[in-house]
Amino acid sequence: MRVIERICKLPIVFVACAALGVMPGAAFAQPGQGSEQAHYKFTLASVCGDYGAVAAYGANIARALGTEKMDGKGSLTGAAFVNQPGPNNTRTITNIGIAGTYTVNPDGTGSMFLKITLPDGSMGSVTEDFVITKAKVVDGIAIATEIQDAQEQPSAVIDSSALVIHTYTLRTAPKSCASGHF
Repeated sequence: MRVIERICKLPIVFVACAALGVMPGAAFAQPGQGSEQAHYKFTLASVCGDYGAVAAYGANIARALGTEKMDGKGSLTGAAFVNQPGPNNTRTITNIGIAGTYTVNPDGTGSMFLKITLPDGSMGSVTEDFVITKAKVVDGIAIATEIQDAQEQPSAVIDSSALVIHTYTLRTAPKSCASGHF
């Protein structure tokens, strides 16, 4: 199986592997980790904790850095700043607020439905489709330690139709995802 996992890490093959449910590091046990990773059943409680969020816009047109707290019950809040193109070959920094909900399927895929608040008070709505790419067990619950996504709509922050992708990395594991206490 290690051969299949290596093949699925190749960029050209990754999408086909993902469509078949073969995700590098998620579908196969790693040496020394045991076989429990191959049997994860994900739930809302699997997306629980304080996550660092990094977004890339198109071919690195802009970059966002922020944090999001996900409660393990389907709600999230956060904030970020976006470094984006400005006038006359300059860059500008835009601070945004984030609030929303999420769903999680047993296979570790899901969606986030977000409201983005811009500095002028206006709001945008976006949907992000995601897959849990790394997880660990905390109190018997498979907790996402890394999530990758792709946004369905063009950016609500920058003036571009570029694809927006995010990586979420668990920074602080909750004491208990069942209770939502961090």
